[in-house]
Amino acid sequence: MKKIAFLLMVAMVSMAGMAQGHDWIEEGNAAYNEGNYDQALTCYNSIVEAGMESATLYYNMGNTYYKMKDYPHAILYYEKALKLDPGDEDIRTNLEIANMSVVDKINQIPQSFIKRWWNSLKSSLSADGWAWVSVASFALLLLCLFAFLMSRRTGIRKLGFFLGLVFIVCLAFSVLFAVQGHRDLNRHDEAIIMTPTVNVKSTPSDNSVDLFVLHEGAKVRIIDVMKDRSDPEKEWYKIKIADGKVGFLPAADMQSF
Repeated sequence: MKKIAFLLMVAMVSMAGMAQGHDWIEEGNAAYNEGNYDQALTCYNSIVEAGMESATLYYNMGNTYYKMKDYPHAILYYEKALKLDPGDEDIRTNLEIANMSVVDKINQIPQSFIKRWWNSLKSSLSADGWAWVSVASFALLLLCLFAFLMSRRTGIRKLGFFLGLVFIVCLAFSVLFAVQGHRDLNRHDEAIIMTPTVNVKSTPSDNSVDLFVLHEGAKVRIIDVMKDRSDPEKEWYKIKIADGKVGFLPAADMQSF
């Protein structure tokens, strides 16, 4: 009985939090439409601090930062939104517009056709979207199996067999994409440079050689985390950019997502 009461209490708290979050986003949207961007951000950040997130919330925050001409934070929140909903064209379009303000125009290493096709297909739906496709594919597969085993008509048995093969393939791909999507959501190995200009170092030390320069808004991939030998309190990221260059930057110069 105590367990049931506890679960009911948790459910009531969650519903109250969702209602409060809805009020905050409505208030934030109203402030945004009135051009009061500071107030809009205050409302949106209240939702984030309450432990809630959504692609729409991060998209709105990206739009707000863009209106304030804070392009690095706009890019950061568009990237966060795209991570939750990779198939949203509005998010992708606004991210491309925000990236036009970035000084660094980094050429990406060319990908094979197969890899581009695979990534494009995977990003057409969110992780939850692919999970629902998996459920639907499994249900249809069971229906085809039932038709194949139970029908006495040869045509229906053949149709059930071949459609079953199709749904097996759909199930395999959708489960794989769902697993990869949820894995990507739990990874925080990408970051946006927040400092106007930074020198990428050859080793995790301020005294090491400068390799190249990056500017605010540039996107990097974090491949390792290291400590400064001369200053153990200072954390460095080993980073890689789209053209394959590798170096070290202080963690304080960027924000991961």
